[in-house]
Amino acid sequence: MRTIIKRKDKKALLKYVKKMHPYDIIEALNALTLDEQELFYSLLSEEEIGRIVAFMEPEKAAEVIDDFDLTKQKNIIDTLELDDAADIIVYLDNETKLIEGLEKELHITQVLKYDEEKVGAHMSDAYISLSLGTDIKAATKNVIQKAGEIDVINHIFIVDSGNKYKGTVELRDLVRTKAPALIDDITEFTPFVFASDDIEESVHKMKNYGLHEMAVVSEELELIGIITIDDAIEIYHEESVDDFEKLSALPDTKTKGVIKSAAKRLPWLFLLLVLSMPIAIATSRFEEVITSVAVLALFQPLILDAGGDVASQTLAVTLRLLSKNPKKALRNGGTEILTGIINGLGLGIVAGIVSFIISNVIGITEPFNVSLVVFISLAVTVATGPIFGLFIPLILDKMKIDPAVASSPLITTLIDITSVVIYFGVATLLLGVI
Repeated sequence: MRTIIKRKDKKALLKYVKKMHPYDIIEALNALTLDEQELFYSLLSEEEIGRIVAFMEPEKAAEVIDDFDLTKQKNIIDTLELDDAADIIVYLDNETKLIEGLEKELHITQVLKYDEEKVGAHMSDAYISLSLGTDIKAATKNVIQKAGEIDVINHIFIVDSGNKYKGTVELRDLVRTKAPALIDDITEFTPFVFASDDIEESVHKMKNYGLHEMAVVSEELELIGIITIDDAIEIYHEESVDDFEKLSALPDTKTKGVIKSAAKRLPWLFLLLVLSMPIAIATSRFEEVITSVAVLALFQPLILDAGGDVASQTLAVTLRLLSKNPKKALRNGGTEILTGIINGLGLGIVAGIVSFIISNVIGITEPFNVSLVVFISLAVTVATGPIFGLFIPLILDKMKIDPAVASSPLITTLIDITSVVIYFGVATLLLGVI
């Protein structure tokens, strides 16, 4: 491709890239210099540039489009699907001027008014709609004419004379139906979502109904767009990354620059540091018991880690259920707590036996009591872990706060505080150190 670009052979370059998938083109461009990339785009038509930038991250696509004059920018944007165009426009320098006069001006303006968490911000106009009363022959001819402009035509969306959504027709049913017949005869009502609905819930709805495309309607039930399986995959990916960031106490993994990245993470790290201080305070309260029975310090990491691990497991299960069925998350709580108790007893017995053996080997005077301390502490700590992992996200969800902010570091820190108090408190009682 570099050779063709250097020759400035538009015809050869167009023939070359048309055989390639946009993703492969983008990968090939990464191996070129900035000057070669600039020359590459200057040799392509607006339509071909639009095909490529649609597969880029919106910020990167905006950087490419920003290099062209306003007229060419508009021509490129007009080749994009509605949701792709809206995503890119917000990153362009001359957003207002660019929207004015676009073929999709009204629709793009409508998409941009929705928050990112709403369906309306992600809806596409890449669909074919037909009106009730349309003859099968006319419907088939209409679909054939528009098929080249639409990537996915598994379903044709049906509306009435007032553009009210009435259902869908599968392409295979349309092809199989013989005239004379009307589109009404093969129309089936399929689920839809409102543009103001939460996007995550809508994606789950698509999955539950096994749909590749779902109608998006206004409050008046007018068909205004669709959500596609591509949108669903992208949203799932973004949400997974977002939840990973929150679970890791990272506010934003996309932050550019060392200073900005450090500045965004520092408050979270400071919060965790403050929350960790009670561990040191609690430990200092039990200095005497630690000094008297030094072997207890050997098992402290075991007690702390086990509780945090179990809490994190319950947290993961709870967050998954909350995203699908909040009521089921609470019902599953009993199972999680019971599992924690069983695991706690099992781990406690094993740890108690091991601590008894070690205490005998190193000559501790009360090996049985030491092993009993380890057994009780580990059993109670592990049984307590699921309670934190269950109720913290549930409480946050009730408070309308994203439960994913109940990050593993946060819950682990709380468990550590609890574990220290349980461990050394039991040691103080059973070993008789005052």
